[in-house]
Amino acid sequence: MDNKLPLISVILPIYNVEKVLRRSVDSVLAQTYGNIEVILVDDGSPDGCPEICDEYAKKDLRVRVIHQQNGGLSSARNRGIDESMGEFIAFVDSDDYVANDYIEFLYDLLSQNGADVSSCGAAVLNFNGRLNDPYNDKTVHLMSSSEALERMCYNDGFYVTAWDKLYKRELFDDIRFPVGKLYEDTGTTYRIIDKAAKIVSCCDVKYYYVLADQSITNSVFTEKKLDYIEMADEMADFIKANYPELKPAAERKQLHACLSTLTQLVNSNTRNCEIEEMLLNRINRLRKSAIKNPRTPKRDKAALVTLSLGYNTFSLIWKLYLKVKKG
Repeated sequence: MDNKLPLISVILPIYNVEKVLRRSVDSVLAQTYGNIEVILVDDGSPDGCPEICDEYAKKDLRVRVIHQQNGGLSSARNRGIDESMGEFIAFVDSDDYVANDYIEFLYDLLSQNGADVSSCGAAVLNFNGRLNDPYNDKTVHLMSSSEALERMCYNDGFYVTAWDKLYKRELFDDIRFPVGKLYEDTGTTYRIIDKAAKIVSCCDVKYYYVLADQSITNSVFTEKKLDYIEMADEMADFIKANYPELKPAAERKQLHACLSTLTQLVNSNTRNCEIEEMLLNRINRLRKSAIKNPRTPKRDKAALVTLSLGYNTFSLIWKLYLKVKKG
């Protein structure tokens, strides 16, 4: 351990990931950065995760384990923040893994540019191990809060995800993840970015996000998925109020939430006329702004055109698109 380096707290919320937990923890413990504490928050996991966590704590002094009753991802992350001792905080989801220089890369990026938040690139691995193409840009981008929020709204190489970033601990002094909500990153990261004086990103891949092994076309749709609409609305309302020049970007975020939720409903192969009508009404209200906005992604505009042909046509074309993409 190099005590000349500031302590960085790496927080892993853990629930029901016994089969892949060791891969995740081992990747964090293999970091080239010399002064980390690894906080394993066992969120009432019903499998062998609690014992695995305790095993790591016994053999590595950098590991601290917290056992708590199940409260969800936000609750586990919040507990990790409360217990952290580092000057900086990073999050790793326990079914994912990181490059061995993940923390060193993020710390160097942050410290060399005098930033409050740094962000790296992430690659997505689907359930059969195929690596999806990451955002191919290794340029270092220095951003103000406004610039970072705009890129987040367009998913332009800087994202709402909590796990591809390093943060100054003080940014979380009055901010926590929303307990009981899905899409908790959408409901939190914009507030952190608003507080940051400078943000730096470089999309060199250091984080590996692993998709769950489930069928895309038979995933279950529950009304909890509507949390994305709520979180995106809160984010958009905040941006419109505090960064009025970003209104088109904020509305694009709202449109993305609606389209994403609609496609999840299609994927479930069920019909819910009430939710369909709500989503279509919201999309229609955002349509004009999206069409006029030159930064609206082509896929969004294609979805709007397809929806104008009716829900059934949209559903058919979306499923064909998924088949082609899946190969």
